[in-house]
Amino acid sequence: MLKRNTKDTYNFKINGNQIFFIAFVIFFVSSFIQDTTLAEALNGRFLRLCSYISLPLLLFKIYFMDRWSKKELFVISILILLGMITWRMAHELQLLIIVPFVVGAKNVNFKDIITWYVYLNVILLLTMAIFSLLGIIPNLIYRAAPRPPRYSLGLIYTSSLATHYFYLVLAYCYLRFSKLRWTDYLLIIIGDVIFMMITNTKLDFIATLIVIPVMFIAQRAFRGHKLSEILASFWWMAVPITSSIIIFASYFYDDSNHIMKAVDDLTSGRLGLGHRALTNYDINILGQTIVEHTYGGSKGLKLANQLNGVSHYFFIDSSYIRMFLLWGLLAFILIIVYMTYIAMRSIFRRTFVLAAIILIASLNFMFEPDIIKIIYDPFLLALFATPYFYNIQEENINE
Repeated sequence: MLKRNTKDTYNFKINGNQIFFIAFVIFFVSSFIQDTTLAEALNGRFLRLCSYISLPLLLFKIYFMDRWSKKELFVISILILLGMITWRMAHELQLLIIVPFVVGAKNVNFKDIITWYVYLNVILLLTMAIFSLLGIIPNLIYRAAPRPPRYSLGLIYTSSLATHYFYLVLAYCYLRFSKLRWTDYLLIIIGDVIFMMITNTKLDFIATLIVIPVMFIAQRAFRGHKLSEILASFWWMAVPITSSIIIFASYFYDDSNHIMKAVDDLTSGRLGLGHRALTNYDINILGQTIVEHTYGGSKGLKLANQLNGVSHYFFIDSSYIRMFLLWGLLAFILIIVYMTYIAMRSIFRRTFVLAAIILIASLNFMFEPDIIKIIYDPFLLALFATPYFYNIQEENINE
């Protein structure tokens, strides 16, 4: 009997999907906790090591379980090596892990990825909020007149909480794209108002509101309405255009220009910080390390509450400028092309939903720093994953 049980154990079959989601859960949970105040009470090195566990799992799936040609494996290996070099230059873990996750998502149902993302995000957000309200972990409260108090609910910064809600809304719209109704949009608005009251994060609040008209047009385009199809056919240009706008606007920023100053004030100083970064640091092909001083975490809260805290604050909030300077010109070009391709493919397939999501997210990328963090943006994994939506003709065939 013992022999048979041992044999059964060794004959246990595990497929590529299971390996991918084991890696996904390990990386997601450990990375999420690193962005919370719980990380201050835990061993940060242990959390980072947990994040690295997903890498060999993904590599095993890519090289031993997925069917790639030798030429494709060569290209994949070059991209992984490039990610490793850029990771060492910029000290950004996401650069090491993003290529294996994108490639490792081959033949994985993209709907399942987004579903796991939603469940994990909601569970972890609620857990951290409860822990912070019970006093188990710090609930950072930022007070700066004339703004009302801003609460992090266990995360390292208030804008992180608002960004999580923004991407959860996009994930919800993806999963319910063909079924979205006015009730869904009403719920999105109510949630947006609640998170605005908690975090007072204007840019994420506005970006979330933009989701509604864009999704409405995308739905109409998906159903064959000509005017909506024409409008949606231009969405693939969103990432190249928004990245160019924020980089040039930041580079040429002049606080004596009243229009630029007004935009800078509206975006909480993003243009000025971007200008400072582009002025003080050169462009590197493979990335570089930049020392930043943020308001995130307990130390950041002390800095924020100092009377002269603003003079010490320096953080590159724009995802595009972060890529341009921290991750290097090569990674910047590859990611811009990659996201543009996903949007174009969505338009060519006449599904429009991913093009709509990338359009909305591209506006967020201009002023928020989390463009390639999977705990925020799971849509980066769409390239090789099995699509969820088809065009009307294909959908009828697949039903």
